[in-house]
Amino acid sequence: MIKIMPGIYQMKIPIPNNPLGYTNTYLVQGGNEHLLIDAGWDDKQALQSLSTQLAEIDVKIRDITKIIVTHAHFDHYGLAGKVKQLSMAKIALHYLDKNLLTPVHTDTDELISQNEHWFYTNGVPTAELPATRFAFAPMRRFSSIAPPDITLRDREIISAGPFRLQVVWTPGHSPGHICLYEPNYKILFAGDHILPIITPNISLQPQSHSNPLGDFLNSLNKVKQLDVNLVLPAHEDLFEDLNTRVDEIHLHHELRNTEILDAIGTKPKTAYQISTLITWMPEFGGISFQNLGPSDKRMAVSETLAHLMAMRINGRVVQISEDDIIHYQCTR
Repeated sequence: MIKIMPGIYQMKIPIPNNPLGYTNTYLVQGGNEHLLIDAGWDDKQALQSLSTQLAEIDVKIRDITKIIVTHAHFDHYGLAGKVKQLSMAKIALHYLDKNLLTPVHTDTDELISQNEHWFYTNGVPTAELPATRFAFAPMRRFSSIAPPDITLRDREIISAGPFRLQVVWTPGHSPGHICLYEPNYKILFAGDHILPIITPNISLQPQSHSNPLGDFLNSLNKVKQLDVNLVLPAHEDLFEDLNTRVDEIHLHHELRNTEILDAIGTKPKTAYQISTLITWMPEFGGISFQNLGPSDKRMAVSETLAHLMAMRINGRVVQISEDDIIHYQCTR
């Protein structure tokens, strides 16, 4: 456990078999409130780690009064149900991410079928389609995940003693992703919205009816307007210069747009074909598509599609369908 300041603590909760290693969860104490910001992955080791770290400041899981989850991904929401069972805490989640939970957990087979067809129409070779199923394996484990008790909206205030946490809706990484801003102490609990080294996954999904990359970039501009001295992210380490990091992420995505346009060139290509020509994970020196694992390949294609959607809206590419396969062509 790391003491950020009196009343605010960071706990690193392990994620099994994941290169991220940990989800940073935060305890905010004030008055009779013990707020847990994000819970971590649903795993015995994660639950034990949470309990052990809380004990360092003489807090027990049963003392938790509210679990505020920044978004509904499993490494943030997964453990919330068990913490609720042990504490009777209320779970709070943005209403748009609450809407994600039901289809994910009750219609897994249908989601798998939809995704396989969608990846096929976007050029993924038939031989590689079975690998997309691995991404859904955790969903079956979470079929009984606890629903949220409280649905949050932008600008709501959650109080705990001297702390007043303002909900800042930051869609992009997920439709209902939120950050929490404490204006008196100038602290931003950032979830996965903004991380100090890597850029969060921004993917287009077959169920999407929006422009996730456009939403994400607008959300970056939104948090840039806040007066922040310290950023507490859900992965990696805390950092201070929010505005510089926002600018770096904007530049990353513009460079990725340029790389995609160069990959398309003069001949229409599928999202899969474009993905194979892009250098991934540039923060770590760059990895070719061919050297990515099955799950990372799926995310690479989905990220490419998010960029293509944004560039279609901005008029930089057009979409062409040929024999049920979608191709993209530059307009320049």
